[in-house]
Amino acid sequence: MQVRVTAEGIDILDPALLTALSVVTELDARTAARALAADGLARATDERDPAHVWLDVAELGRRAHPSGDDQWRTRYDEMIAYATDKGWADDTRSMVRAHLEAPR
Repeated sequence: MQVRVTAEGIDILDPALLTALSVVTELDARTAARALAADGLARATDERDPAHVWLDVAELGRRAHPSGDDQWRTRYDEMIAYATDKGWADDTRSMVRAHLEAPR
């Protein structure tokens, strides 16, 4: 799954792909992170780690869940559990870290 951030807004791409999670943008990293935070999909990025953003697990799940796919939620929860095991989620599993692919 990819979260795409543009000057026009934020989209979820390929929500059925639950083996990868990233944020892609043509904006600079700070602008993209601010847009995600203002939109409610992420918290403000850590200035010391501009290559990652912390996404809200519940909000991402709400926006990405494809209608008519009853098994999607189970697979999404498994992706978040995997991220937690790798240290890519906070202790409460409410935020998950995603790589931010932005121009330098």
